[in-house]
Amino acid sequence: MKTYDDPELQAIAVKLTSDDPGIRRVAVMDLVDSGEPEAVELVILALQDPDTNVRQEAAKVVDEFEATDMADALIAALSDSDEVVRNSAAHALADLKDPAAAEPLLEALESSSDSFVVSGILRALKPLRNAGAQRPALKRLGDASAQVRREAVGVLGWLKQPENLPALVEAAQHDADPDVRRAATGALVYASPQQVGQALVSLLKDDHWQVRCEAAISIGKLNHQAAAAALMDATKDELWQVREKAVDALGTLGVVEAIPVLGECSKDAMSNLRKAAIGALGTIAHNDGRPYVVTALDDPDPDVRKLARWAISKLDTAA
Repeated sequence: MKTYDDPELQAIAVKLTSDDPGIRRVAVMDLVDSGEPEAVELVILALQDPDTNVRQEAAKVVDEFEATDMADALIAALSDSDEVVRNSAAHALADLKDPAAAEPLLEALESSSDSFVVSGILRALKPLRNAGAQRPALKRLGDASAQVRREAVGVLGWLKQPENLPALVEAAQHDADPDVRRAATGALVYASPQQVGQALVSLLKDDHWQVRCEAAISIGKLNHQAAAAALMDATKDELWQVREKAVDALGTLGVVEAIPVLGECSKDAMSNLRKAAIGALGTIAHNDGRPYVVTALDDPDPDVRKLARWAISKLDTAA
């Protein structure tokens, strides 16, 4: 056993060799308070402990240590037999956000076929924006696991490379899993309306409501003015959540032609939609919207009334 100069750390190291897993578990908790850089070595050791409870405790405390040296141990922990350990390791990897961790992550990604491990590694690679992740992420868009495909979309979205747009559009429009389609739809916002606007308009008709919501959000973020008519149609969607996001986007785009449509939404039975409509009318700040805003001053929902007062101030300022 390695010896440590710090007496407290040495005492913890001795506890980690105990035959009693309870003592070893307490030793892991003590590591958090040690404050010694070398404590990382003992956390890595605890991640390999034969007792599940000890490994769980180690996986829970790894967030307290900023050490790229831990990347290999966390990657190994993604294959642990215990779900708590696997999940904690995945979260800890995602939180590393150290560019130096990219190389071991990419090496592990190349050799792994376990969907949980692969998705965990991809999630950790996403914020690193490492160019080396592009090829394996594109490859994983064809993975049998929807979780893996979703994380691959995240990597490509964060890389923001134009050459990845066709693959992301394909995933947004045709992936079998709605969560993947939704993630890909959201990832398209780094492009221009000319590149992905048509695809986003088509996604307003997706079979899944969350994809339709994401399409409306992305259209607003991209300021895709040509999508105004499609957004106005989307304010008649069967689900109020989609209608709300379409209304928000129309406000963001400042579509004056949408004022009558927004006015109708301001009378909807769903208060969330009424709030969105009054907010959009205030953002557009065109006098044609004033009658709807004035009516909303007497709305039964106090939040709608508050927004109406704000919208009136915007209209008065713009006049």
